[in-house]
Amino acid sequence: MRASALEPGPVDDRLWLRVADAIDRPILFRWQVEAYRAHIEALWGWDEAWQQRDFERLFAALTPRVIMQRAGNDSRAAGYIQTQRRSQSLHLANIVVRPDRRGQGIGSRLLRHMQTQAEQARCAVTLKVFRCNERARVFYERLGFEEISRNRTHFVLRWAPNGVDESL
Repeated sequence: MRASALEPGPVDDRLWLRVADAIDRPILFRWQVEAYRAHIEALWGWDEAWQQRDFERLFAALTPRVIMQRAGNDSRAAGYIQTQRRSQSLHLANIVVRPDRRGQGIGSRLLRHMQTQAEQARCAVTLKVFRCNERARVFYERLGFEEISRNRTHFVLRWAPNGVDESL
């Protein structure tokens, strides 16, 4: 298993991360389908069996962190995130926020948390976004990410703290 860039624990006063376990798998896969299916259908078509296998492969390789959100005395799962510590960067492999929790700043707070971790480690944050997902690309650019390359299906984006070598 590769090391996650984000450890379990607090993100801020309303969010924290916990390690996903086997019982979480079905709901995390459902949230992933809700988040990505339209984009994947537009790019290369949806194959449910392949998507399930790919989800299981990535679940095993990069154990997800379930995003927990406090609401008064209650806590609920708001989505999940998968990250990877690489030699020159912290890589965001997946971030999925439940449809009923979108628009509440959860993604922004998680990315800012990841950027803080990168500042402390003196490295960049990298990610890929589907080329057809304009909303996500604009979101990442608003947080300071810049395109560094692209292929037929994805933009590759990077954010680096001041003083970190741009070639890394």
